[in-house]
Amino acid sequence: MRIIGCGDADRGDDGAGVLVARRLCEWGVPALFSSGEGSGLLEALSGCDDVVLVDAVVTGAAVGTVKTWEGRPEGLLRRARASSHQLGLDVALDLARALGRMPRRLRIHGIEGRRFGAGEAPSPEVLAAVEEVARRIAAEAGAPEGRRGR
Repeated sequence: MRIIGCGDADRGDDGAGVLVARRLCEWGVPALFSSGEGSGLLEALSGCDDVVLVDAVVTGAAVGTVKTWEGRPEGLLRRARASSHQLGLDVALDLARALGRMPRRLRIHGIEGRRFGAGEAPSPEVLAAVEEVARRIAAEAGAPEGRRGR
């Protein structure tokens, strides 16, 4: 399983995916960081059949809400435009599919954000969701209980 946290940790809630990846690494669960920009993310997706992506989303749900999708959530990612990614997750997944690099299994954890300004701190609700998502992924990755936080 390849775990990829997307976002920009210097732009408030946009860093949710990166914060999850950092937490997992602290617990000894390997995770990659990606700005979420199309070409870098496409490279991170390549060569792996099982991928978990974590990114901030804006869907209109309450801040800190976690939504998880199995496979590519059609239409959602195009509506979730608060991201600082140049090409974005939706374009990277479209490219991966077109180039035959789409993983066989893909799970996306979207954390609803509200603050996306440069230099802003993540919302408290997003920080709580980061811990929740990190624990879920660590459990799925088979990390021992002590390495999943509490």
